[in-house]
Amino acid sequence: MTAIKKTTFRPIADVGGACQFRIMKNEQKNPLDSAEIHLSPDEALVLYALLSRWCEEHSAPTPEPTCFESTAECAVLHGLLADLEKQLVAPFKANYIDLVKEARSCLTGSWDYPTLRG
Repeated sequence: MTAIKKTTFRPIADVGGACQFRIMKNEQKNPLDSAEIHLSPDEALVLYALLSRWCEEHSAPTPEPTCFESTAECAVLHGLLADLEKQLVAPFKANYIDLVKEARSCLTGSWDYPTLRG
């Protein structure tokens, strides 16, 4: 029987509204297998809006099933969403939609391509 390895995303800091995650793996063989991700407040809010739309809004378009090579990839995305939900307060504010629009506007110039592949 093969042991199942679980990946968890642990919040490590909330500095000025920015989010950081440390990816921890059970039975980690090498410290290089872990990663820390730092998101600005705008990046965290935009990522939260995207993942919550994909994971929770049943009428919203999502990536095609062929986009994913394994259900593990979906589990990772759900884990990121859960960690963002634990750290962000903006989604619970009355002006959440405006905050997302403002965050998107601030980040628009950082990607000039119509798709993820450029």
